Amino acid sequence: MHVIAALENVGRNLARAGQDGNDIDAREKIAFGNTFSGVVLYINSTTSEHSLKYAMSAFHRDLPHGAGLIMISKAYFTHFINKHVCDERFIRMAQAMGMKNAAVPMDFITALVKLQEDCDVADLKMSDYGITLDELETLAKNVKETMDRSFLADRCELSIEDCVAIYKASYPQKLCQ
Repeated sequence: MHVIAALENVGRNLARAGQDGNDIDAREKIAFGNTFSGVVLYINSTTSEHSLKYAMSAFHRDLPHGAGLIMISKAYFTHFINKHVCDERFIRMAQAMGMKNAAVPMDFITALVKLQEDCDVADLKMSDYGITLDELETLAKNVKETMDRSFLADRCELSIEDCVAIYKASYPQKLCQ
């Protein structure tokens, strides 16, 4: 309930609030959604996406938390969608973000990318913060060795190889070739 309320409020109003800082209605809804997100964090914990990002900033201290999460979000959630561990939840999250006709789990990725594009953050790249392809395995090993506890909140276990694959899928494709 709290997660859906947060997604409804943030997902549907973040771009509006960013485009017009004087839009009090949008800003109130963002604040409400953020409050519910905080409740979820207090009661539960974060998923391994945050730990994957923390490993990135452990080696690249100029990487803002939100930027790192955005960079890996599409690959991270696609990994779980491809595992079919919570298909209905992804559909419901896409609907909460405003995609009323969402019917398949990948609709969540479509809604997520649209939100990132609407907020002008879809083009953030790891390489912009000095992260290189040759260190992705080091990042994955670091996260599993130092923050493995956060992986308990995931719907299925992520291996070091899964973490490397998520990082690689998040890396700009033209730089991977």
